[in-house]
Amino acid sequence: MYVVYGTFVKPSSPGGCLALADQALRAQGMIIVKAADGVDYLVVGGNDAVTLTIVCVPQPNGTWMVVSASSGDPNIAAQARDVIRGMIESTPAA
Repeated sequence: MYVVYGTFVKPSSPGGCLALADQALRAQGMIIVKAADGVDYLVVGGNDAVTLTIVCVPQPNGTWMVVSASSGDPNIAAQARDVIRGMIESTPAA
């Protein structure tokens, strides 16, 4: 199994970031295993080829985020991470 991840800080609340993560996974047709529910700082989803985990950590200047993807194929993992991370980074949080 291959695991790739990327981190960044988004100038938004953890709740806003989690909502974006949830939306990004759904927009890519991923199955949501653990949705943004306001209970914790985690969203998990994927399909038969890849699993993605998005974690949000509140910081004084925004929300530190980790987008992690795991797959049996390193290219699928990297592509999924890049697509979901890009969608979250480029979309303004509500």
